[in-house]
Amino acid sequence: MNLASLRMRILLATFLLFGLLLGALLWLVGSIIGQGFAEVEERTVAIRVEQVVNALTNNLANLTRVTRDYAAWDDSFAFVREPDQAFIENNFADSTFLNNNITYVAFVNIDGEIVYEKVFDLELGEQVEPPAVLRRFDGRNAQFLQPDEPADGLAGLLVLEDRLWLLAAEPILTSLGEGPPAGTLLMARDLNRLELARLAELTRLPFTLTRFDDPAIHHEFAPLTAELAAGEPIAIYPRDDQTIIGATKLDDLYGGSGVLLTVELPREVYQLGQQTSRQYMLTLVGIGLLFGLLIFISLEHTVLRRLITLRDQVGAIESNQPEARVAVKGRDEIAQLATSINAMLERLMQAQQRIIESSQRYRQLTELSPDAIIVHDGQTVRYANSAASQLLGHLPPQPLVGQPVDATLGALVPQPDGTPVLRDRMLVRPDGSVIETEVVVLPFREGETVATQAIVRNITQRKQIEKALREAKDASDAANRAKSQFLATMSHELRTPLTAIIGYAELLTLSLEDAATAEVMRDLGRIKSAGQQLLALINDVLDLSKIEAGRMHVELKPLNLPEMLEGILAMLRPLAEPNQNAIGMVLHPRAGVMMTDEMRLRQVLLNLLSNACKFTHQGTVTLEVTVLPGDAGSSSEQIAFAVHDTGIGMSPTQIPMLFKDFMQADASTTRKYGGTGLGLALSQRLAYLLGGEITVTSQPGVGSTFTLILPRVLAPEVAETLRTRVLPAVPAVALTSSFPDPVAGTETQMLLCVSEDATLAEHIPRLLAHVGLHVEMAGSSAEGEELAAVLLPDLILLDMRLAIFERAALLHHLQQDPSTSSLPVAMLFPDSAHADTQFDAPAQVREAHALAQGSAEPGVVLPSLVTRDTTDLVKFLRQILAPTGWIVELPMFGQAQTDEPVETHGV
Repeated sequence: MNLASLRMRILLATFLLFGLLLGALLWLVGSIIGQGFAEVEERTVAIRVEQVVNALTNNLANLTRVTRDYAAWDDSFAFVREPDQAFIENNFADSTFLNNNITYVAFVNIDGEIVYEKVFDLELGEQVEPPAVLRRFDGRNAQFLQPDEPADGLAGLLVLEDRLWLLAAEPILTSLGEGPPAGTLLMARDLNRLELARLAELTRLPFTLTRFDDPAIHHEFAPLTAELAAGEPIAIYPRDDQTIIGATKLDDLYGGSGVLLTVELPREVYQLGQQTSRQYMLTLVGIGLLFGLLIFISLEHTVLRRLITLRDQVGAIESNQPEARVAVKGRDEIAQLATSINAMLERLMQAQQRIIESSQRYRQLTELSPDAIIVHDGQTVRYANSAASQLLGHLPPQPLVGQPVDATLGALVPQPDGTPVLRDRMLVRPDGSVIETEVVVLPFREGETVATQAIVRNITQRKQIEKALREAKDASDAANRAKSQFLATMSHELRTPLTAIIGYAELLTLSLEDAATAEVMRDLGRIKSAGQQLLALINDVLDLSKIEAGRMHVELKPLNLPEMLEGILAMLRPLAEPNQNAIGMVLHPRAGVMMTDEMRLRQVLLNLLSNACKFTHQGTVTLEVTVLPGDAGSSSEQIAFAVHDTGIGMSPTQIPMLFKDFMQADASTTRKYGGTGLGLALSQRLAYLLGGEITVTSQPGVGSTFTLILPRVLAPEVAETLRTRVLPAVPAVALTSSFPDPVAGTETQMLLCVSEDATLAEHIPRLLAHVGLHVEMAGSSAEGEELAAVLLPDLILLDMRLAIFERAALLHHLQQDPSTSSLPVAMLFPDSAHADTQFDAPAQVREAHALAQGSAEPGVVLPSLVTRDTTDLVKFLRQILAPTGWIVELPMFGQAQTDEPVETHGV
């Protein structure tokens, strides 16, 4: 028996589903029918128990009626007051007990004394002694006497030591029912064997009465007593499949544990339910088997046989019979399956044909490929195209197949996951020549055989071209660095005479203010204005060179944006007045504080606003500041500065030229409005340094809008990354100066003075400019480090009033940079009290250089900061600056200062 066959699986599935369905139905039937019959059985038992209780209740009611008849009688009333034997003989003879089925009679007067008492055994037919508990009517027997109401009586079950009585107590009244009661009449009926048999016959129900405190019943009827003790009025307990017991508890007049009434009945209802369930189950099983058999036969004829036939037809088709097809019968799903199989066979035939054609094309392409294609198993070559034979120097191609694979190629294998591997390798041909190749290896599978396919490309010529391109790029980078260095050097060289021109123009203006004519004063103003314009141009060129060299640093600090913008507008209003322009600002209420470089932001905004004022006549210039929300709160917000003008505008073809160095929209703009074309190029680079950019929209004759978008908070690490990405940082290139020497009279030498003193920054260049020395001032140690790397001056003058840590940091950084490590440094003292003191490594200088050394070991001698070639220049500076109260000294470390210092180099 093949369990995997479709026929067997359908048969098993049918039986399994039938079994599950039958089980579910049986459970449902058991739950519904069984539960229903169980409820009917319980109700029947409860009714039977109630019938027995009603029989006992009726029996007690009969006893109560007889007792009331004798108690409400004038003769009884008189007898209790005056006992008379004749009354007893006439009314309570033995026949009275037998006729009324009475066991006990007692007349008790109002004082609780027994006037008459008699107990008659109905089974024996004779008088017997009364129970001891009824000899006195005090204590618990007092409840039978003097009821609360004269018309009330007392009736119930009295549990004695060895018997059960039905007891009725009625007050003795007159025949008219008037009182007060003369006493109490008590009558009892013994529930003996005969009486219980009579009641059982009357109710047609077998029942028993047992004391509730009898230990035997708790063993036999434990479930019943437990339910009754819990407060259930009727308890039902199936003893077995044949018998069921119903029980209830009858109260004792003495207040004891009471009496257990049990009724034992046959389980006829239960047996009927079981028989019904069995018949229903057999019916379901029969119907299910018949239904399953019919389904299986139907499936066998309509599905299984046809599927087997279809299977046999498909299995008979061989791989060399692509034209074979299966028979299609009918229009149902199996017929559709046969049609789909035929369509699949058609597609397979077409695919097989395409594979054959593709294989032929692949082989042709492989043979015609300029790249060498080699298939090997790690030891021998299994296939090689013509290009492989030519590349490896094997002609004709046949000898290469079957030969050992080249060791270089055999060592390259694909990744374990099948990922191709690309490597550059040098291959040696049989003739000894070496070629540079690019090899791609990937797995190759042909049937069960796994091999490696190597695609080899000759890249010798490409490598030569790449080398030439790298050399050309290096030359271009060197030229670019030289250009930046030249621009920076020339800018600094030009600032010296310009500073002198502007300074002397200011001095002449002050000195000739009262004596010179108006024309002379105008000429002096033109000289000063032209000098300032040229100085601004040189500053722009210097900033561009710093940015291109990656040495433009930004100083991040909190900036009160509204306050700064108000200052900018106040500065620009005089510039807007000559063209009769109105300048204004629209400020976002949340502009607030911004973390950026205030000086660079001010420089960009001044350039944009001044351009707007220059190219606008009788119009408006508006600065609009908005806040752009970010993804992570206020720290990721952006600030947009939009400069709107109603000036001449630009065409779409002019806009791309705006941000190029030394370029303007067109030549006519330059002639009419002036300018060098550096402002916007510099502004765009500065915007990038600040983490943003400048965009522009314009329309000819309508106006332009330049928008600067910056982050509200520029992180220091982001600023450093942007600084190095503006242009790659390159080492400084020293340019040989050809300017006149102030000492020899043939070369101009450059000095860099580092000082925070603004007065010194103003006077030193003016004092040295007239003798041909070029002086650049740095206002901080950081700026001094930056200018030293760009300018490579002949001498650095270091103001000793700088903080010791700033001096130490400057000297340390100069020493670490190879381009500045050989620059000489001289110390500058503005205190004339030191003029007569021999300078020999003051303590301050020693501290500065000790800090500059960082982790220097004790006893290390620092090199001198001056070379022999610098001595004459220092002497010359002493002569020039001494009359003004300045002292220039050369620090000597580890040795005394002499007129001929040892020639050592390095900072």
